[in-house]
Amino acid sequence: MFFRRDNKTKRDWAVGLDFGAGRVRGVFIRRRGAGLKLEAFDVRPLQATVGQAASLPAAAAEVAQLFAGWNVPERRAFAVIETPGTVVCQVELPRMPLAEARAALQLNSVRYLHRDLSNYFIDLVELCTTDAKLPPANSTKMQLLVGAAPREDVLWYRNVLIAAKVRPEAIELSTLTVVNGLLATEPELCENAVVLLLDLGAHTTTMNFLWHSQLLFTHVMYFGSQQITEQLAQKLGLELPAAVSELQKMSEPVQALVRVAIAPLARELRSSIDFFDRQHESCVSRSLACGGLAGSAKILEILGHEAGIPIEAWNCLQRLDTTQTRGDAAQLTAVTPDLAAAVGAALARLSEWHR
Repeated sequence: MFFRRDNKTKRDWAVGLDFGAGRVRGVFIRRRGAGLKLEAFDVRPLQATVGQAASLPAAAAEVAQLFAGWNVPERRAFAVIETPGTVVCQVELPRMPLAEARAALQLNSVRYLHRDLSNYFIDLVELCTTDAKLPPANSTKMQLLVGAAPREDVLWYRNVLIAAKVRPEAIELSTLTVVNGLLATEPELCENAVVLLLDLGAHTTTMNFLWHSQLLFTHVMYFGSQQITEQLAQKLGLELPAAVSELQKMSEPVQALVRVAIAPLARELRSSIDFFDRQHESCVSRSLACGGLAGSAKILEILGHEAGIPIEAWNCLQRLDTTQTRGDAAQLTAVTPDLAAAVGAALARLSEWHR
């Protein structure tokens, strides 16, 4: 993660904020005895240009408004971001401490990653193998998942939070945040099955493969709901807002167009599954999806059919008490797939003290 405060205090509550695709999504989760309760949630528009100082006050106002109706003990949050300049990739390095690996990538990004990330914040995590539940510490090589975001963008989001009088506890990418959320809500499944978690975002789709509660492989495709909506708008001769409405209705003519538009993603998904199967000699047994597109059962059906694998919507709130949530129950059901990154950011911190 790009920013994290060293706070050793046991957490009884956490707020997760997810910035992306023109919206900010927030959840307030509190520990209640042995369980967890969703105290509040909200999804607000974020009409701002990341990195531009002129957009900062409007974005801060939306964040402040989100907190206004919540009875949080303190105004602090774990933030998740996704920017157009985000880079997620894998690299193999000689075995060394992660801090040294991060420094090496920061100084020699062109050599190791074939791109200049000198003005980026870089974070990384070691990927595991199917031979053991933990990284092979005695191996001479290490496989790393690298996440990077432009320094200017990360600082802009930090300044938005500060302007809203919210203390940023951490700022990180959603790629691993959704994985943390799945590990927290589905521990038995992640331990015993080979799980594919799809994060179907606005501009990217992330494919995460897990086994023995460890992340084995991640692939990011720069294709999401925005590309599908733009193709619909072009084919139907509509403005983007009208195309979004048609995508939500999913009439039979629109389904046919979605099947064509989603074909590149389906091919990439099938290719990634086949690659994983060959590399790890194991087959995916469950495929779960989160993100905006996961709210449409028909889209998941089409994508699963084209990719040759059944895909289920992941309910990131299924282990939480939502009976007295501050918010509309019908709205919560509608936005649950879109809350996965915010939920993952909060649950990961509460889980740190639950183990």
